[in-house]
Amino acid sequence: MTDEMKEKMMQGLLHGATIGQLNMVVESGATVNYYGSSRANTAITPTEEQVKRAVEKLMEEKDEGGKYLMCEQQQWYGVKAVLTKLCEFPVKPAQFERTLENLELAHLRVAYNGESVKKVHLHQLPANVELWHQYQNTADDYSMKQIKVAVRLIDLLKYE
Repeated sequence: MTDEMKEKMMQGLLHGATIGQLNMVVESGATVNYYGSSRANTAITPTEEQVKRAVEKLMEEKDEGGKYLMCEQQQWYGVKAVLTKLCEFPVKPAQFERTLENLELAHLRVAYNGESVKKVHLHQLPANVELWHQYQNTADDYSMKQIKVAVRLIDLLKYE
């Protein structure tokens, strides 16, 4: 089997998988690393205008108690997780912030602050933000603040 055939086989096996790296031992006994990702398959790919409207709408949404869902700068962690993982926004803080400025999202009711986002440490939530909705009934209060805004933003982006 040629290397090209092996590559096509691996792509077929991993199509739709959420895997970062797979180590495969080949006939010679050597280990071949395959790097794959389903990011392109799961991306929401909204337009910039749809992202802008969804984030602006998120800022104005209130919970059943009448409080804003997005009420702390640290909740941008959840928003950033959605935008970087599903909408292909830049991950680096300065580039992320520049993208928000370009979309005129830098001066919202709760402004993005990279330093506040850095302070967030979630141990209970998976890296895949699309799975966060599964923790809505079991997460601690600290994580729930992130889950609420992330899950709602995903919904807004899908149906905007």
